[in-house]
Amino acid sequence: MPRHSWSLAHDFFACTGGFAFEFDKLESSTDGIKSFLPADCPHRLTLTARGVAFLSSCGRLPDVPRGDIMDKSKANTLAKALVIIQASWLVIQVVGRLIAKLPVTLLEVNTIAHVLCAFLMYAMWWHKPLAPNEPFILTGDWAGPLCAFMFMTSEMSGLVDENALKSQTSIKTMFAFLHLYSKTPEIESVCFRPQSLDRGTDPPDPTLNDETPFFLPEELRNKRLEKTAGTAFFERRPRVMGCERSQQPVDHSQRRRWDLAATAIRDYPAILENHVLHAHHDDGCLHFIPEELLVAHVQNWPWDDLLRDVGGLVVGLVLWLANFGYGAIHAAAWNDHFPTAAEKWLWRSSAVYIGFCGGLWIFLNYVAQAYRPLNEFWEKWMDGKKKGWQNMLIGVPVVICGASLLFARAFLVIEAFVSVRELPASAY
Repeated sequence: MPRHSWSLAHDFFACTGGFAFEFDKLESSTDGIKSFLPADCPHRLTLTARGVAFLSSCGRLPDVPRGDIMDKSKANTLAKALVIIQASWLVIQVVGRLIAKLPVTLLEVNTIAHVLCAFLMYAMWWHKPLAPNEPFILTGDWAGPLCAFMFMTSEMSGLVDENALKSQTSIKTMFAFLHLYSKTPEIESVCFRPQSLDRGTDPPDPTLNDETPFFLPEELRNKRLEKTAGTAFFERRPRVMGCERSQQPVDHSQRRRWDLAATAIRDYPAILENHVLHAHHDDGCLHFIPEELLVAHVQNWPWDDLLRDVGGLVVGLVLWLANFGYGAIHAAAWNDHFPTAAEKWLWRSSAVYIGFCGGLWIFLNYVAQAYRPLNEFWEKWMDGKKKGWQNMLIGVPVVICGASLLFARAFLVIEAFVSVRELPASAY
């Protein structure tokens, strides 16, 4: 049992990559513990929020005092309070100018929009420490088996031929250039048989599936769709097919990794209770849920590695609702003073367009969740499985809308400063 209670600061710290495995510090009585990962694997594997929750379900929640976490962060309560006081003073000044019927400059309007975002951020992140430069390293006899299983469920275990990837569809090539694609984890290509997990038997003998990750049995494919049903509609990254594992020679590190993963499955009943994706009734072969439990470094954007009690639709709604509010705040300066008429109409159109995009994508998130064929069409397009004219039908509007949104956001910020060149006398 952990000696220290788990607080909200622990939660934030875990989400920012505060816990990791590091192989030169792993302590285990098992020989060759350092050889169960590929040679190109990062030296340090960082746990995601799902990874920490996984350890908790196995009874291995990191036992770290809250004081040690806060000691890694110098953003104390006093510093946060001073920032809020400074931002609040700006809001008071703007409200005072409105009461006195004095003009509010575009720079002040733009600053107010960011100040309100800061208020919400501090309200939600008051107990959040700064992102750690050096995480807490998890060690112990238990670390090896659990790390092996967590590695196999994560995308970093997927095999991808970068040269072959760039020769596939234009959509995949574009995302490959940006390194924004989803790999097939090793756990989807390996099945475990319960009889090999019994204590006291011969070393576990997981076997490779005959099918590739894209040709799984229909029942297993449906299970995967159920797993990703909560993913936000416009959060889906294209999944690329990795190298065919059944055609790859099994080396010592793979065999060692499967052995340790089977040990974890045997020693921690929570894995069988909560993480089985599908089981074949005829031969008892077990397939486990692919999850992002380990990463080279944590993401700054909400991908599927986040732990959620709500569906991805809600996450999309919140993000685009913030975008809608950002546009509405700038639209409040509709009749403000502008140096030229062109700047006035560009400001108005940019504010309206930003708010429109927020409302449009909120609506599309909702429709995609209510009407599954639309979501499936999007996923197939992201995977490059649609025809050329269909790729153009979706790709061109998405690119144009995205570029226009970036232009509108940039214009509001630039114009806020440029407009200072000509202000009404009452602004002073």
